[in-house]
Amino acid sequence: MAQKTGLQNEALISELLVSGSSAIKTKNDFGIHTFEQTSNSDGVISAKLVKPKYNQNELIKSIDTVIFELLPVAPPPIDDRIPRPVYNQVTQSVIDLTAQVEQLTTEVFTLRAKVQDVEIVSESLKVQLDLKDLNVASSQNQASQLTSKVTSTITELQNSMQKGTLEAIQRVSLFARNQSLEQELSTLREAVSAKEQALAAGALSTGQLASILFGGAGDPTKSPVEGIMIAMDYGGGYGSTATTGKFAASGGPFPNTFRSSFEVIASSALAGGKEIEVDVKFSGGKMTQSPFDFGFTLPVKVKGGDTKKFDMSKPSSFLGTIQGSHGSSFFSRSKATVYDYTMTISVTSEGKTENKEFKMRLYHHG
Repeated sequence: MAQKTGLQNEALISELLVSGSSAIKTKNDFGIHTFEQTSNSDGVISAKLVKPKYNQNELIKSIDTVIFELLPVAPPPIDDRIPRPVYNQVTQSVIDLTAQVEQLTTEVFTLRAKVQDVEIVSESLKVQLDLKDLNVASSQNQASQLTSKVTSTITELQNSMQKGTLEAIQRVSLFARNQSLEQELSTLREAVSAKEQALAAGALSTGQLASILFGGAGDPTKSPVEGIMIAMDYGGGYGSTATTGKFAASGGPFPNTFRSSFEVIASSALAGGKEIEVDVKFSGGKMTQSPFDFGFTLPVKVKGGDTKKFDMSKPSSFLGTIQGSHGSSFFSRSKATVYDYTMTISVTSEGKTENKEFKMRLYHHG
């Protein structure tokens, strides 16, 4: 076993208890402590203990404190009688609360009467819904009579009526469902009416999201000329029908193809505050951007049932960057540059996109 040194040596501890610090001999001849692990006193040095000095008088003052307690004054005896102001106030509050209870009781009776009225209306609506279900079943059966035999039609009609009656009895929350159906029907009627009005005015449908109505001669897709749906002159050059910085109908066979604007009508069927996003793109040759300044940044959002007008009467800054009139002689120098391109109107809502393309021609005299 290894020999224990320093304060871990029990023999050294016993010698320190008897001889004190004189038992520690770790200094060499030069007065320096050395630790060579050769004796059991290695690792132990001594030092003087300094006893702090205190002001005894001040110390006595700090601890010689006499604590005494002040006895509280005994409260006067309490009278067990109720003061008249308090009694009158409580009595009046009882009277007021009694009147309030009577008023609330009257309101409860009134509300119960209203609840009964609502229940009567609900029952009436249930009957109306049953009648609607029966009408739907009857209409379905009438349609099936054209393609099936009379015997099978009667059987299907009886089954449909029984099924409709059972479903009507088992439905829950009938009043809320009826209101929802009426709102949807009203929305669909408005959407169909708006679409019919737009189509009657010469608009063309993109599908289910919107309709496009052109100003002027109506739908340009119905009467294209040489495959061109919309044609126009720009600038006041030689042979142009337009003036400087303006658009106008082209001559020759194209006068009736000119359109100065179009409107995008968002479908009213977009319920719940839904919107469509409308973008207009141009492609074909050098016509990579819009030649028109619509007055706002694309794409633009339109709420359901609203209309957004796109004005094609103002030129864009891009139109000034492409070639206009050209040629070397007096007459050929005034020859317009012809641009055939496609304008694509894109309508997007909730991940669904509908596009309409229009073939266009621009005679650039600028």
